[in-house]
Amino acid sequence: MQSYYFIPILLITFICYFSSIFLIKSQKITLIQHRRFWNFVLLITFLVSGILGLFLAFSIDQKLSLSWYLPLMWYHVEFGIVMALVSLIHILWHIPYFKVK
Repeated sequence: MQSYYFIPILLITFICYFSSIFLIKSQKITLIQHRRFWNFVLLITFLVSGILGLFLAFSIDQKLSLSWYLPLMWYHVEFGIVMALVSLIHILWHIPYFKVK
């Protein structure tokens, strides 16, 4: 079984996120730039993880042995971890939209 870097990815993602919050507070970037950047990270991680996941689903469904794909599975999981973490941040941003007034 392959080893994944969950804890380092978690720490790096949150350090980057809180660094970008610090940049907003110090007025180096705007809130819009901050959100645009994190939405872009979410998009890229979704595309990489999603496309690699589709290759895996296709190969399993068609009973194909794609030996070149197995090393890419590691990237699928790693990008999926980042995507899940950034998705949690994204959900927290949007909680106010769903509050009942």
